[in-house]
Amino acid sequence: MPGQELALTGEEFHHLRQVLRLRVGDTLSLFDGAGRGFAASLLAMDRHAASVRVGPEELPSPESPLQIHLAVTLVKGEKLDLMVQKGTELGVFAFHPLITRRAELKLDADRAEGRLSRWRRVALEACKQSGRTRIPEIFPPVVLASFLGRELPLNRVVLDPAGQSATLVLQSDDLRSAPSLLAAVGPEGGWSSEELQLLQQSGFRGLRLGPRILRAETAAIMAAGMLQFCAGDLG
Repeated sequence: MPGQELALTGEEFHHLRQVLRLRVGDTLSLFDGAGRGFAASLLAMDRHAASVRVGPEELPSPESPLQIHLAVTLVKGEKLDLMVQKGTELGVFAFHPLITRRAELKLDADRAEGRLSRWRRVALEACKQSGRTRIPEIFPPVVLASFLGRELPLNRVVLDPAGQSATLVLQSDDLRSAPSLLAAVGPEGGWSSEELQLLQQSGFRGLRLGPRILRAETAAIMAAGMLQFCAGDLG
């Protein structure tokens, strides 16, 4: 809260000293991870910690008016890291990793927990870089049927080469006025026919992102950007 003095240690102190290279008397921005950002001033600093005083709340908020939920299939390597990083920069509200029939990545319980911690670190760093004040929630990976049993946004699209054009779908009145929207991105091998049928039965509208075949990470980033544009977030 404004007027409060805080001690910064660990990773936050490292970011302040080694990345931002701030000195006593400099100003900085703090965020609570839930959507509020504050101006602050650096009061003191030694080799292990820094003391800052919280100032007034910074307005307007950099957060999007549209809460985008991005459901992405597990992929190998650092592709999902890239989706989380760029999706966070683009204002995605929550990520839902999915275990699908053609998913490239298979995780046991220990590896899934390790990946989840990694994705959350990536999201935090992307918030710092982009000036966001809300850290997107990243859920543990689940199979598609379990995912569809969650409480999810009512407005839903699934990226599908056989779906309707993005222009047609995204200009519909219900999507343009929606406060939240869920977009599902399948694996590079595509959704199985059973998965597509399950998604359609769960209220997902097929959306086609142009005439070219996109990698999963490209499709996820492009979808987030298009949705933010339609929501007016890009100005």
